[in-house]
Amino acid sequence: MKRNLLILGTVLLSILTLGLNAQDIHFTQFSFSPLHVNPAQTGGFNGTYRIGGIFRDQAAAVTGIGSEFRTIHFFIDANLTKGFRKQDWVGFGMNFLQDRSGVISLGSGGFIAQAAYHLGVNKNSDFSIGAQYGSVSMNIKDKEKAIFESSISGGGQSQDLMKLQDKASFTDISVGVAYTTRLSPKKHKLVMGVNMARVNNPRVSLSSGGIGNRIGSMLSAHASLDYHLNDKLDLIPMIWVRNLKSNTQIAPQCMLSYLFNPQKEIRLNGGLGYRIGDALEIMAGMDIRNIKFQIGFDLTLSGQSAAQSPSGFGAVELAAIYTGNITKKPNPKPKVFCPRF
Repeated sequence: MKRNLLILGTVLLSILTLGLNAQDIHFTQFSFSPLHVNPAQTGGFNGTYRIGGIFRDQAAAVTGIGSEFRTIHFFIDANLTKGFRKQDWVGFGMNFLQDRSGVISLGSGGFIAQAAYHLGVNKNSDFSIGAQYGSVSMNIKDKEKAIFESSISGGGQSQDLMKLQDKASFTDISVGVAYTTRLSPKKHKLVMGVNMARVNNPRVSLSSGGIGNRIGSMLSAHASLDYHLNDKLDLIPMIWVRNLKSNTQIAPQCMLSYLFNPQKEIRLNGGLGYRIGDALEIMAGMDIRNIKFQIGFDLTLSGQSAAQSPSGFGAVELAAIYTGNITKKPNPKPKVFCPRF
């Protein structure tokens, strides 16, 4: 038992001293978190405004801890104004993330503002440049549950526990670019982008008495292709690649979308993905007009599955997006016809 507590304390201490781990916050259904993936995707949709979110429950049970790894994500963005040219436009958005994990309820998140300028290349393509800025807070709800080696071996109150702070924060500045185009007469939609997160390379620490550690900048790239096989069936391959220092995460996916009811604009969606070296991703959902909702499931294939209960049960995600349009009602001036006499 002491050995398990020691291992757990070591893991917790490494998280606290390094700030965010190599994985950062990741989602299985990353197509439902466009602003989190790349701020250059802010305003990159057909409509006036867009609201969406993901709830992720990473139900890993390590040494009987239970499901204590949850992430809440919410975003809203809108196309608010035209750009310098009539074919350009500007998108603004807000991203909210709250991630909480472990027996001490280590939390991180905050509100992040995004903006992107879209340059219309031609009637089928646009190139966008985006940026985000905000403060990310870290906090501990149950600090007294933290276990350190000094409290096990020495007895009494741990000096490491006394140094543990309840709160810390850092500034997140990120930049990205994206390119969207329609291919061939069938208008297959191709989206590609690159994002550099935390270009300011901030420091953070939840342990008092030090200057903290640099989290490091994270480089990511994404791509997707909405390929129209026929009038009812679309094939949508996509990929998200992220690199932080020496750690790289690659997540290719492929979705099928079937037009079930053309009159009611209902589509049925399903697909598979694989987070390389980690988990199989299973996704299923539905589109009803301007609403998209989907459920995702992670089946852990790595050695971590032995520490989960039930074994291999990695995570469950619920995701949804609504796209709205605001149109001005016509207000024609009345015409008065004078009769002839």
